[in-house]
Amino acid sequence: MLKGNLSEFPLGALIQTLATAERSGALLITPPWIEGKVVLKDGALFAAFAGAREGWEALELLAGLRKAPFAFDAEQALPARANMNLPLEPALARLLQVVDRWHTFQHIPDDWSLGVHLSRKSSELKLTPAMLQVVGLVEGHSISKILELSGASPLDTAAALNELLADGILQLTAPTGMKDEVLVALSFYGKETGVAYLDEELYREWLRALSRPFLVRVRSPRGAEALFEARPRSRIPDRIMLNDKDLRRLKAARGIKLQVRPELRGADE
Repeated sequence: MLKGNLSEFPLGALIQTLATAERSGALLITPPWIEGKVVLKDGALFAAFAGAREGWEALELLAGLRKAPFAFDAEQALPARANMNLPLEPALARLLQVVDRWHTFQHIPDDWSLGVHLSRKSSELKLTPAMLQVVGLVEGHSISKILELSGASPLDTAAALNELLADGILQLTAPTGMKDEVLVALSFYGKETGVAYLDEELYREWLRALSRPFLVRVRSPRGAEALFEARPRSRIPDRIMLNDKDLRRLKAARGIKLQVRPELRGADE
């Protein structure tokens, strides 16, 4: 059985290789958050499935995966009916255009199991119908589910999601199970603002859990809050160090207990 990962063997090239060999069977694509299948019959595209998506929309969704395990199963029975009616060469050319478009979505992370949430940022961005679809699916859904369930096409949904993340209307949500920390404020002086220093051990713990650089949202007892770039600092357990100017913007001061939680950056930050 042919096996590998899309990070090393992109979907378009993989389908073309199987088609050239006139293979029949199912190409199974299995990231943790969705099940995908592309079915070929004698080298021709026969059907495609990705969660609730079928046909071309399923292929369009799978084209957005930068990495995912795959396996080709020549023994799997064909579906009862075809849902792909494009000739192979035009379909592959169109698929390459779709992949190129996906590569422009720099704010969508590779990990589609992450959720998104509405930020408190006000924006003058005019919402398109696809953006409204995305906003309506934000509550309780992962990026994968938003792409799967939106009434717009996967590509239009991804474009809308990318723009909403870029504008700051939506923000990536840290994985479930990560709890807020209550940390005592320390202050420093100088020109360096917008930075929060965390104890090295806590910083490393959150970095391991998130697998990428992160921000911290800091909230004061008086309800003021702000996002800061997180940086490690040795030997400040149970404390957070902020510029005195930032503390004053939070209506807080040295020695005050602050609520701190990690937040993910956009994919390009």
